[in-house]
Amino acid sequence: MPVATLLPFTAPPNRKSASPTSFRLTEKFILLLVFSAFITLCFGAIFFLPDSSKLLSGVFFRSPAVETNTRTGPESSYSGLAGSDVRVLAKIKKDHENALLEAKDTLQKRPEEIQWDISKDKKLIIAGQAGNDVNKIPPIEYHRPPGATGHEPLDPETKERRAKIKEMMKHAWDSYQRYAWGSNELRPVSKQGHSSNLFGSIKGATIVDALDTLYIMEMFEEFETATDWVEKNLDFNVNAEVSVFEVNIRFVGGLLSAYYLSGKEVRRFIHCFSCCLG
Repeated sequence: MPVATLLPFTAPPNRKSASPTSFRLTEKFILLLVFSAFITLCFGAIFFLPDSSKLLSGVFFRSPAVETNTRTGPESSYSGLAGSDVRVLAKIKKDHENALLEAKDTLQKRPEEIQWDISKDKKLIIAGQAGNDVNKIPPIEYHRPPGATGHEPLDPETKERRAKIKEMMKHAWDSYQRYAWGSNELRPVSKQGHSSNLFGSIKGATIVDALDTLYIMEMFEEFETATDWVEKNLDFNVNAEVSVFEVNIRFVGGLLSAYYLSGKEVRRFIHCFSCCLG
């Protein structure tokens, strides 16, 4: 008996398929996989669209609120705003456009022209302070911030912990002053100063950043040494790329907090503020 008769479900190798449009099992699996991925992608993308909850409720449940919002258009979303809110939004938009135009004009100037404009504004402020200008900055009496210094804890354990923290700060400061004075950082293992490129060529990040800590810990001698370095050496007049975030939190923040806590009027503080903010 022929083999084909014994195995009716086995097609001979030279026999063609009964239907030219039929697919093999592997082809069916691949088509099913592609189709499933396409469906998953289509439905999954809905959840990443803006306001997907409203979109889904409008598609599947035909929410009246969604239908109303769709028919009326985006203008209806502003109809509920009060007149004052609309004016505030318009003012913010106008101020933003003016700031962009001012920044664009400034970027088109040469560095010498920008520096000249900053110097001119400083002279106007100084002239207003010296004269009888009605727009001059009024003198403000300094009031010491409550609780900054001059209080000792009553709890012996808290007092001991406080003294230990101050001892650690004293050790860190003395090491920095000995091995890396004027640099931005101290490498404790190699005992060498290091200045990160985050600040360009600006020096003294640790000194300025530690001003408020020195004052709060009542390390007044070290505070005077640090402010003296700021007065004589701190300089923002550099032409380099810097991290605006790091300069703000460490230099500008350090100078502002030092003046707020101590009230000490260091002329270099005012000059540094002008360079940073100008």
